[in-house]
Amino acid sequence: MVGLQRLAFVAAGVTVAATAGGDHWDAWSLALLAVFTVTSDLMYVETDSNKLKVSGSFLGLILAAVLLGGGPASLIGVLTIAIGWVRSREAKHYFRNNVVTYAWFPLAAALFFHLAVHLAHVGPRQPGYYLLVFAAFVVALTINFVMIAGYQCYLDGGPLVQKAREALRPILASELFSALLTVAAVYVAVTHGTVGLALVGLVLVVFQYLVSALLLSERRSEALQRMATTDVLTGLANRERFASRIDERIAARDQPGDEFAVMLIDLDHFKEINDTLGHLYGDALLRELGPRLADLVGSGGLVARLGGDEFAVLPPTRAHDTEWLEITAVELLGCIQQPLVVDELSLTVGASIGISRFPVDGADAQTLLRRADIAMYAAKSSQSGFKFYAAEQDVYSRRRLGMLGDFQRALAAEEIVVHYQPIVDVEEVQVCGAEALVRWQHPELGLLAPGAFLQLIEQTPMIGPLTRHVIDRALEQCARWRAAGHELAVSVNLSVRNLVDPNLPDEIERMLATHSLPAAALHLEITEGMIMSDPDRAVATLTSLSALGIRLSIDDFGTGYSSLANLTRMPVSELKIDRSFVTSMLADESDLIIVRSTINLGHDLGLEVVAEGVEDGYTLARLGNLGCDRVQGYHISRPLAPEAFAAWLASTEAAADTLLEKRA
Repeated sequence: MVGLQRLAFVAAGVTVAATAGGDHWDAWSLALLAVFTVTSDLMYVETDSNKLKVSGSFLGLILAAVLLGGGPASLIGVLTIAIGWVRSREAKHYFRNNVVTYAWFPLAAALFFHLAVHLAHVGPRQPGYYLLVFAAFVVALTINFVMIAGYQCYLDGGPLVQKAREALRPILASELFSALLTVAAVYVAVTHGTVGLALVGLVLVVFQYLVSALLLSERRSEALQRMATTDVLTGLANRERFASRIDERIAARDQPGDEFAVMLIDLDHFKEINDTLGHLYGDALLRELGPRLADLVGSGGLVARLGGDEFAVLPPTRAHDTEWLEITAVELLGCIQQPLVVDELSLTVGASIGISRFPVDGADAQTLLRRADIAMYAAKSSQSGFKFYAAEQDVYSRRRLGMLGDFQRALAAEEIVVHYQPIVDVEEVQVCGAEALVRWQHPELGLLAPGAFLQLIEQTPMIGPLTRHVIDRALEQCARWRAAGHELAVSVNLSVRNLVDPNLPDEIERMLATHSLPAAALHLEITEGMIMSDPDRAVATLTSLSALGIRLSIDDFGTGYSSLANLTRMPVSELKIDRSFVTSMLADESDLIIVRSTINLGHDLGLEVVAEGVEDGYTLARLGNLGCDRVQGYHISRPLAPEAFAAWLASTEAAADTLLEKRA
């Protein structure tokens, strides 16, 4: 192909030399046309559809072909490509093809035009002359596109006609308009000479600049509009676009009976993936999940990402059909629960969906979204998968929204209390400690369990003051137990945010000194996910805590994405088997295997093992036979307030005998 291109270029030069007698080499006209053509080419606009460069250079080359002849026109064409390459820096093989193309099509147009004028015996004062200018433009355009499309076919295959059609169709109208401008420009140049030619060039350059600026402004406006209405991560609609679509559907309803639904989706356990594997994995999961939801909903609806792990769905209009909405919600949940593979790691998440309906649940986008959000949190609370909005759910929503504002006041007002669940040494058959579990004694809503507020607080800086409050109260209570003759230890759960707090070890050391307790009296529990979220920082913090003599425990072991490599790096002394395995171990052989293997693993690593969720004597007995060190669960006792815990201890005159009876 290189040899063919060189041959074509040489042939163009030979043709120019052979026809030089018919050319008009006027220096001023040549300079004006060269400046106009090159300037116009440097100001090109690239089409969105096929990245073709559109400029007024084609008009300038046809003007040169008509007014000056093939040689000057071909020279300007080659000069235009050479100077334009400084801006485009296109590949050399494209550059060679463009040089040949721009050498030949103005030359061919000039030869065609002057031969046609000679044969038709027409001059500048006759209409036929300008019809031939138009025809020359078409000839040049055809040769140009054939040479460009032909070379592209050579590179990637495909029919020539199809390539030319794909390239020409988007800009055909503008090229025909350029042909008419060329005819007008030739008329002005012929009528007014060099002055007219200069005037035409100036007007067209200014016109092209204005058009380019207008197109650029339009593209920027469109890009800003897309950014304003599109979620960057998933490519889905964002909150603003979703709300606008709701308003549009409300405005477009034809009759009072028209109804539609709004579905709000919040992913379950997504935070664990972010905390465990990092945000790159979380973002990758969202990128894959977004298009999956959009495909399920189809073009008749709309899927948006509202932020974080929250999506919204506007399904096709069938809100009057509750059964159909239930089927849609189940399909969405099934779609979300299908495993997503990220870097060869299979990730699975669940979701909760809230559904509100227009007009029964709201008459505007804001109300419909708010009430779908209320229903979604009701579904999450009940673990039902999805729920339709109901008025009684609003109390729950107001409580949730006001919780953050109330919580700081609650800490100061001593409304945040700590209950204690006994931990029993299986071999010694005696209480050896208790796990501190936070509660909120709300003045209006009563005693709130951690599930009602803790997840929300963990996402804010208030988790720091809460953790310090719980540790301080737990140590205070532990000191009272020891003063009463009960040598117990107390266990407190940490949050992932606590592990990145460099002041935590010093503050705990101060609290131990305040309550005159040895460090061994405090056990701190962390989850596998907390370790994996930032292993290096976790090791540093845990090492500082362990250096104080504090015992560290891995809580909910077996439910995270941990690895033995990280486990062996941690200065931990205890594993706690998650209750999900313990409660079903007698009925499910696989859970029994997990429990037995975890006990053996812990002992092999020199760790003690605690089983959570012991709810009957048979499970307690089996754990004892498997060699489990300590247990806790409802069979021993539910979590108790400090006074009730003290009474529970005091009411057992022979705690060991009572526990032996329970164990039997």
